[in-house]
Amino acid sequence: MTSPKEIAQTQYSLRSFFFYRARKIFQSLCELVERIEPSKYDWSDIQELGISKSSWKYIQKNRIPPSLIFCCPQLIMDAPILVGYYRSLALLPQKGLGRLAFSPKSIEEGKRQSLSKAKALQISKVINSLICSIIDSDPNFSLEEIRLAAQANLGTQINGSWRNEIGNEGSRRIDALILRHFLDRAQISELILKDGTIASPAKVPASIDDVRGFKLINEYKVLFGSEPDISIRNSQDVLEGAIEVKAGVDPAGALERYGAAKKSFDKALTENKAAITFYLASSPMLTAAVMDAMANDRLVRKEFNLTEIFLKDDAREEFLRDLSWVTHL
Repeated sequence: MTSPKEIAQTQYSLRSFFFYRARKIFQSLCELVERIEPSKYDWSDIQELGISKSSWKYIQKNRIPPSLIFCCPQLIMDAPILVGYYRSLALLPQKGLGRLAFSPKSIEEGKRQSLSKAKALQISKVINSLICSIIDSDPNFSLEEIRLAAQANLGTQINGSWRNEIGNEGSRRIDALILRHFLDRAQISELILKDGTIASPAKVPASIDDVRGFKLINEYKVLFGSEPDISIRNSQDVLEGAIEVKAGVDPAGALERYGAAKKSFDKALTENKAAITFYLASSPMLTAAVMDAMANDRLVRKEFNLTEIFLKDDAREEFLRDLSWVTHL
C-alpha cells in the first residue's frame, strides 16, 4: 500500500519542477521582448493604445523603451506569444483578461498563431490602461519592479493551474531529464522542435514543451509524444524502445493507467516484437495490484519507480544506463 509520505514525495517533486519551469517561460518572454526594436512600431497615438500621457512621459524621461512596458497591437500580431508578457506586467490572470477582453490561453500556449487587428487593439487597450495605473501611482516605478510583481502574479496563476498538471508534469520532467542526460554527454547531433524546425543542441528552448525530440550522434532518434510517451528509433526508423510515463498520485486510478500503457506497448510490440518497453510510474501508481499484473505480463520489459528516479541518484542512474543501452551509446 502506498504511504501518504510517498504520495507527498511525488506531488512535491513534480510541483517544484512545474514552478521552476514556469518561471523560465517568463524569463524567455523577457528575452524575446528585449530583442524587439521599438521604432518598428507606431506609438504616435498613445490615447488610442490606452496609454496615459503621464505614463508615456515617465518612461520617456527614464529612457525605458516603450515595447518593454506597453503592448502595441502590431507587435503582438507579429509575436502573439508576447501577450503573456504584457498580461503579466498588467498583473492580470488569464481569467481576468478573459473577462475584460477575451481569453488569451490558446495564444499564450502557442495553439493559436494569429491575432486580428481588432482583437490585438482590444487586448492592448485593456493591458496598457492597467499598466498605466501602476506607473501613475508609483513615483519610483521601474521596469525591474514591475517584472518582479509580474512573476509574483504569475506564481498565483501557476498555483491555480498546478492541480490539473500533475500527470503532464511527470512526462515533462522525464523528457527534460533524458534531454539533459544526452546533452551532458555531447551525444546529441540536433534537436527536433515542435514547429518542425531543426536546432543545434547548443540552443535548447526554454520550455521542454517546444522540443519534439532529438537525433543522436549514431543517428538514433528519441521522440517525445503520445502512445508511447517516448519512443526510440534507430537510423532505419525501426522502433527499438517505448516508454510510458504515469505520474498520478491517486492509487484508485493505478490499474486504469496501467491498462492504457499496455495498449501503447501492445501497439509498439506489434511494430517490432524486439522493442524494449519501459513502464515508469510514480509510487502511488505502483500498487500491489499493478505489480502483480506486471509480473504476469510480457508487454512490460522493464519497470521503474518514477518517484525514486526523481529523488534518488541510484534509481535515476539505473534508468539512464538502460536508456543509453537501448540507444546503443
